[in-house]
Amino acid sequence: MSTLLVIPCFNECLRLPRYLPELCELLKASKAETEVQLVDDGSTTEEQRALVDFAFSLMPTYPFVREPIILDRNLGKGGAIRAGWDASTGFDFLAFVDADGAAPASETVRFLERLDVLENKSSLLIAMREPGAGREIQRALSRKFVAKAFNTLLKIFYHIRIRDTQCGLKAVPAAFFSKLRNQLRQNGYGFDLELIANAKREGLVLETMPIDWKEIPGSKTRIGPAIAFALQIVFRRI
Repeated sequence: MSTLLVIPCFNECLRLPRYLPELCELLKASKAETEVQLVDDGSTTEEQRALVDFAFSLMPTYPFVREPIILDRNLGKGGAIRAGWDASTGFDFLAFVDADGAAPASETVRFLERLDVLENKSSLLIAMREPGAGREIQRALSRKFVAKAFNTLLKIFYHIRIRDTQCGLKAVPAAFFSKLRNQLRQNGYGFDLELIANAKREGLVLETMPIDWKEIPGSKTRIGPAIAFALQIVFRRI
């Protein structure tokens, strides 16, 4: 199965170089047929230049790395991912992974290889940070509390019983995105829920995969957007 992996980037020129070279080396050795699309989400001019230079330095060795897409303004994670997916043609799956490397390169490749062996190709594959599933999870207590609160709200208001909707590694069938593209509008925390809720309504199988996950310095849970997301859930605005 061919996959386009989008990596949304907003001022990530310090963390991305610690993650992407290892990911590319593992993809080069992997059987997963994957292309990598970086999308700069309206970063500073200096960050954009650094991202382009970094990507072009990788492209001779890793031809599956595409020329970066540079957005002229910050759209948010969802907008950046959709911009990358919009530029895709001929792929079976469309995926994304956060640029910080919290989902390690080895786990990202294991996730992408899983797409080849899915029994049902009409599946939304969701990486999960699931304690007790035999994977290594390093996560701050505050984030665990916020995640548990969101999961409780999702069970009540959306009847979604996936324990982790917000992990930054997912893959959807390209045909699903093509069909529902104009209905996908969420750019913030609601982006992942919007994908899952629409996939559920369309009858896609929600396939989950526990992964190792390590919180990376520089990542923050912003209170304002988190509260806004909680209100979106309660009032079913997604």
